[in-house]
Amino acid sequence: MTEASLTGESMPVEKQPGAVKADAPMSGRTNCAFMGTSVRSGTATVLMVNTGRATVFGEVAARLKTRPPEPEFARGVRQFGYLLVRIMVVMVFFVLVVNQILGRPAIESLLFAVALAVGISPELLPAIVSVTLAHGARAMARRGVIVRHLEAIESLGSMDVLCTDKTGTLTAGMMALDAAVDAEGASSADVLRLAYLNAALETGIENPLDAALVTAGEKAGLDGAGCTKIDEIPYDFIRKRLTVVVATEKDAGHHRIIMKGAFANVLGVCTTLSRSGVEVPLDDSVRERLESYYRDKGTDGFRLIALATKRVPAQERYTPDDEAGMSLEGFLLFFDPPKAQAAQAVRDLAARGVRVKVITGTTAMSPPMSPAPSASIRRPC
Repeated sequence: MTEASLTGESMPVEKQPGAVKADAPMSGRTNCAFMGTSVRSGTATVLMVNTGRATVFGEVAARLKTRPPEPEFARGVRQFGYLLVRIMVVMVFFVLVVNQILGRPAIESLLFAVALAVGISPELLPAIVSVTLAHGARAMARRGVIVRHLEAIESLGSMDVLCTDKTGTLTAGMMALDAAVDAEGASSADVLRLAYLNAALETGIENPLDAALVTAGEKAGLDGAGCTKIDEIPYDFIRKRLTVVVATEKDAGHHRIIMKGAFANVLGVCTTLSRSGVEVPLDDSVRERLESYYRDKGTDGFRLIALATKRVPAQERYTPDDEAGMSLEGFLLFFDPPKAQAAQAVRDLAARGVRVKVITGTTAMSPPMSPAPSASIRRPC
């Protein structure tokens, strides 16, 4: 199911029957299909339990109809109006008392006090405020900012914390392959070729990572000549792996399993790693080094997925049980390049006392993204 309309997460999530905790958050309700979401793949029989306003989508719509909190500017104008009213009341009372002490006629004193109160009231204040805000809205429109509510201009000016999305806002929103490296971290053409075959031959859910791999492979002049797809174990959100089985003309009696996926899920089914074409055991020290490499790249802002293979005797069909005893080939590093003006914008905000908070999610096949410091953006954001 694609639940972007409710959660903002672009990657689809898997639904399956079963019981979940009563207090599970919406993202944890894996046995529920929500109104407003769409089926990405697969089939199911569902039981309707809520409709209309009783659904999660209906609750969101109801919250949007509630009156928003009063802006700081509107609150300030209202309090200023109350202050003027109090001043007028005091002035009327003071003028009446003074005139009575001086022996002036009561009616004349009252009329004078009322006239004085009317003269104090700023009748053009609403017009002045509206014209000033409209002028500000025009100035912002020339900079590409559309203002729907004029009061928001003052709220924007008094902002001290800016919460922003990352993908498409600070970054270009275009995922690209930065490097294909072996298990030692060195650039590897073999890893790129294997990743290209996996991405080009898979027929599951389309995603930007596979598109980036195909684009990088085509730029490198790769193709699938000499390889025939035998079977595919589609990606799912429990295994977090995608496996393609291919046969080559040079090795007719064997097939090669090519797997890519989340680092921990791929490493968990690997028993060896490929080092210059030689398989060496994956002991605890090597695993610790690989995990350290994974954390370092995640801290630098890369999306890292692992690639593993296995040569097996030819057979007709393959299942997830065949994803065992794999040999780790290397890693694929992706990055979404930051926009050219993003770093300067963050620095300008910091210079004006505005703190920037990056609110972003993670995909099922990528490590958590670490936001860059508020005053700068590292290249792979």
